[in-house]
Amino acid sequence: MFRNWKLERWLTAALFGLTVLFAGAGSLGFYAQLKDAILDRTKNQLRSINILKKTLVEQYLTAHPPEDDSLTTAYLIRNLEEIMLERTGMGATGESYLVNQAGRMITPSRFLTDSLPGRIAVRTLGVREALAGNPGVGVYPDYRGVPIVGAYRKLSTPSDWVILTEIDVAEAMQPVSRLRNRFLAFVPGLLTVSWLVSVFLAKQLSRPIRALQQDIRTLAQGVLPPRRPRNSRVREINTISASLDELIQALRRTADFAQQIGRGAFDAVHNPLSAHDELGHALLQMRDQLRQLNARKEALERETKQQLVSTQEAERERIARDIHDGIGPLLTTAKLKLTSSSLPLSTTQEVKMLLDEVIAEVRRISSNLMPAVLSDFGPGEALRQLASEVEKNTTLTVRYANDLLAPSRLNKEAGIALYRIAQESTNNTLKHARATEIVMSLTEFDDQVIFYYKDNGVGLNSAKLHNSDGKGLKNIRERVRILGGTVRIYQDHGTTIEAEIPLV
Repeated sequence: MFRNWKLERWLTAALFGLTVLFAGAGSLGFYAQLKDAILDRTKNQLRSINILKKTLVEQYLTAHPPEDDSLTTAYLIRNLEEIMLERTGMGATGESYLVNQAGRMITPSRFLTDSLPGRIAVRTLGVREALAGNPGVGVYPDYRGVPIVGAYRKLSTPSDWVILTEIDVAEAMQPVSRLRNRFLAFVPGLLTVSWLVSVFLAKQLSRPIRALQQDIRTLAQGVLPPRRPRNSRVREINTISASLDELIQALRRTADFAQQIGRGAFDAVHNPLSAHDELGHALLQMRDQLRQLNARKEALERETKQQLVSTQEAERERIARDIHDGIGPLLTTAKLKLTSSSLPLSTTQEVKMLLDEVIAEVRRISSNLMPAVLSDFGPGEALRQLASEVEKNTTLTVRYANDLLAPSRLNKEAGIALYRIAQESTNNTLKHARATEIVMSLTEFDDQVIFYYKDNGVGLNSAKLHNSDGKGLKNIRERVRILGGTVRIYQDHGTTIEAEIPLV
């Protein structure tokens, strides 16, 4: 029945039970103390009355002693009745009477009015204790069998008489009984209020616990709940909430770290919660492994692209050489034979001009494929020749500085790549920049070579700068990346390109 109760029901039942327990215990304790207090007051009052009447009886008997035993009963009934029947302070059931040594009542009874006093036997605790010389006050059944509170003591004159002053327990306890009855009348209302208060307190106590339960259930589903304010009045619940918030924040940092790793940010930093944080250490290990895999992948991609570019450049060099060594001599021979032919002079001149244009075009194509100066003298002189041709064939002014060391540590592949980067840069300037001046330089340091290029044209907008679809800028970035270098392309009153190539 109780196994599947919710926390709120358990708290309600516990609080209500505790309330009833403490309220019941307190009420019983108060009832017992009140009962004892009233009983003590009644005893004290009866003791005082008993002592007073004993004194009055003894004074009267001392002043008017009986003449003989035959007249004792009548004498006492006639002369002491007024003293015994005085009930001031004794309530409705209080009475005082005298009992002789034989246990027979001497004065009349208030309750057994049809019986003569001498025929009423009194064998109560009060009579026995008083005859034994032990005055006192007690609760015991009287001669009628009714529970009473009685005070008893033995008279000094005559010494074989006992005076008793009594009141029914029921009357003495009437204030307590009335209070008990009123309390019992209020019990249903008090229980209802206690239940409502218990329900309210249970809700207040269980609300943060239910919130913690919901957060834990959400965590179990892989969702990080938001932070909650710690507003419980129970310190332990606030401590648990704070610990759960720390766990959620730690998991959120861990999730952010995992997302950074997923985006390829292998330099992201993550601090494990402790030396025993298995998840944090596993993510760090995964990051390191992915970093190594990514490095190997990039190295493999660079090597593959380097081989592709090297193959491409080698093929260009072969084609350029074939054109230069094969087609070039043939065209020159054709031009010489044309001179010794019998064709008309005008036709000969026309064909010679055509052959000159073909030879120039073949040289241009051969130079574009692989300039001979690049193979013979390196990229420094090749860029100088490129600058001269741009100035010769356009209206641009080109300022070039060759600061390569002699001998240079720049290898052939890097030299070809720098020449191609310069070609791409000048082509972009000629096609798009509307520039009037180009500044270009090659500078060699101990560990790297820097290529600098700048024109004073209209520049490129940010969309084109960051657009990876543009072949020119894409080729520049790709060639630099293959060589393991870095490149910056930005706007500065025109377009500026800075490429740094490491020396290996």
